[in-house]
Amino acid sequence: MKDTHALADRLANVDWDPVETDPRLRISLMKEFLRRSALWAHQLGSDTWPFFDVAALIDPSVRADHKLVELVSKSCALQSAAVQQSCMGALHFAALQESGRATPRLPDPYEPIVFLFENGGGFTLDGTGMIDVDVAVSMSRGKLSDWLERSAPVS
Repeated sequence: MKDTHALADRLANVDWDPVETDPRLRISLMKEFLRRSALWAHQLGSDTWPFFDVAALIDPSVRADHKLVELVSKSCALQSAAVQQSCMGALHFAALQESGRATPRLPDPYEPIVFLFENGGGFTLDGTGMIDVDVAVSMSRGKLSDWLERSAPVS
């Protein structure tokens, strides 16, 4: 997701109303996001996981253009704080990549969650550590260490 404008357009065009999609796809995408987020949190020494601003930990001076931030903010304004944080994190990470700033050689932390948004809308968190990825499907967030041990899915 190196093009910040293209990503902003993708996020601004997400249909946030839950769409009937295969919940297995959404669970798979959330699991891959959690795995990648754990890798980045571990590499960068973040004490926040899984929803955090990767770009700010690498170089807080590199941020997405304020007009793009405003566009995406309006699009996801009615979503949960974790969804909003994920959208902004993805946007700032794309700007960081565009800047040419060196980043750890890890997979894009936000690609799976952007695909999740594009395939059925957002998600919600409950107070027990569960992530509701679909109207009738929840999954446990688990601990960062659980996700560090997982391998990448086979393509």
